[in-house]
Amino acid sequence: MPMIVDLSSTRWNRSVTPPWGVTSGISNVVRQLELSHFELLPDLHLGPTLVVASDYSGQHKNGTHEAFSFLLADLKFCWLWDEKRRHVRKTLLSDERRMSYKGLHDGRRRRALLPFLRAADWIPGVLATVLVDKRFTRSLTLTPEDRLALPATFGKWPTQVIQKLLLVSHLGSLFIAGLSAPAQNIIWFTDNDDFVANDQRVIDLTPFFAGMVGNYSEQQMGHFRFGTTSCDNGDFMIEDLASLPDLAAGALCEIPMQGILPRYSRIQVSARDHLPRKAVSILAWLGEPRQALRRLCFVVDEGDNPGRMRVRALELWPD
Repeated sequence: MPMIVDLSSTRWNRSVTPPWGVTSGISNVVRQLELSHFELLPDLHLGPTLVVASDYSGQHKNGTHEAFSFLLADLKFCWLWDEKRRHVRKTLLSDERRMSYKGLHDGRRRRALLPFLRAADWIPGVLATVLVDKRFTRSLTLTPEDRLALPATFGKWPTQVIQKLLLVSHLGSLFIAGLSAPAQNIIWFTDNDDFVANDQRVIDLTPFFAGMVGNYSEQQMGHFRFGTTSCDNGDFMIEDLASLPDLAAGALCEIPMQGILPRYSRIQVSARDHLPRKAVSILAWLGEPRQALRRLCFVVDEGDNPGRMRVRALELWPD
């Protein structure tokens, strides 16, 4: 008997209107996953504010993919996670330590990693990471007309910085549009990066990011605020939110994509001989289903025909 799916019960907003092929492809994959995975996404429409934290990895020369990772959560219901992550900080981390993938060489951070991730299981939200093949990224060109369409304050930035800015703004806007409720307030914190190198850039980019989110959905947005993790007031809540996409992006970039993804849609994370131990631990956590914090991974690479792109879900399976 064929499965009957009530599309009105899906959590991904049907009003999402991606203006770009890559984000349209991701949106289509999410819709397909929802049809086959019951309650794939949580309901983030209950609270008045959706908080977003984003981080990026893979910019080093040897990597084949860049990772763009976004955590979206219902801020009103993050209180239980906040209690648990404060306990981890009090018992396992000193106040000045930020959890980060690069920082896991530090013994105290390594010991705190799994308790820190277990605390994050209680975040009512979605951790979505997109791995983009650098060959596809390099194929993206900026014409003089494209630059003229950008705000004058950063239209003369280096091409590489603008490319990253556009990828971050498009991908983040897609997930916000897909998961937010009408009139919901949005607070977006990004990791400190070239395109937000100073306060003036943040000010200049705020209306740009708000406009990009508006381009992705027909529904009216509430108040929109945009900033960096430097806005943290000293209790490390913003830093700890942003560290989760940092950990996810760093670990996913360790997977040897070449020669694996073209044939397989599932990656076994038990390849301990090929991955750093810290990556295996994080990938195993990312592959766990049915937690309050749902995990989604996507891969964008070149399609079978030149100039065409391909979007696929990446399924991680714990041991």
